[in-house]
Amino acid sequence: MSTSLRHRLRGPAVACLAASCALLLAACGSEQKETTTTSARIAPAQTESTASPSGSPSASPSASPSVSASPRLTDDQAERQRLVPATKVTWDKATQTAVAAVPQGKLVETELTWAPPNATASGSATATATASPSVSADASASASTSAGAGGRTPAWHTSVATSDGTLHDVWVDGVSGKVISDKPDADQDAEDKQELADRLKRATVTPEQAVQTATQDNKGTVTAVELDDDAWSVDVVDTGNWDKTTYEVSTTERRVLRQEVDRD
Repeated sequence: MSTSLRHRLRGPAVACLAASCALLLAACGSEQKETTTTSARIAPAQTESTASPSGSPSASPSASPSVSASPRLTDDQAERQRLVPATKVTWDKATQTAVAAVPQGKLVETELTWAPPNATASGSATATATASPSVSADASASASTSAGAGGRTPAWHTSVATSDGTLHDVWVDGVSGKVISDKPDADQDAEDKQELADRLKRATVTPEQAVQTATQDNKGTVTAVELDDDAWSVDVVDTGNWDKTTYEVSTTERRVLRQEVDRD
């Protein structure tokens, strides 16, 4: 082949090769630009996923579920919640102690409450076996009341009457079981005494039987027992919700006459 012919064929080939190189370089530049743009788009997303925990709670997969609040107790329910668990002496043990402190005494009323401030127990109490196991023998023999919740002392405020209707006001420590105080009711007159003595004679159902009748189908903590005209009034606290139910039990037959739930 002649030299001139070879030159004529080489010219288009070189041009074609140069054009291919140019296209390849352009494609590489475009791909590099697209890769850079994609990386720029990914970077902010990664930054958002590693944001500070102080950000929106929805961005954190480990956020704990919300816990629903417990029902709010009324003032009376909250007071029962403090008083009942702090008491170690049951109503019947406290009643035995109070009645034993009054010659020929009979229960008229007992109610769980807080002892008066600065009250001191007398040495005449005989029931200490139901005191809290955590209280030492020396502490049980102490002349001071037993501190309960918040430094206060739970106590059974009890009214005991003699056979002639004379009423005695007796306080029994709700933790140690000791008598805090015992004194006659100075406000009674002769008519009051006779009326009370007659009411006690008419009551053939004992307070223990009345409580058994009230709690046979409804368990709870007895916080009050009172002799009314025709019925024993028995208060029972449900320690699950701290409601109080009052049962009226006939004084002549073991039968519930009425009942009322106090949810306040």
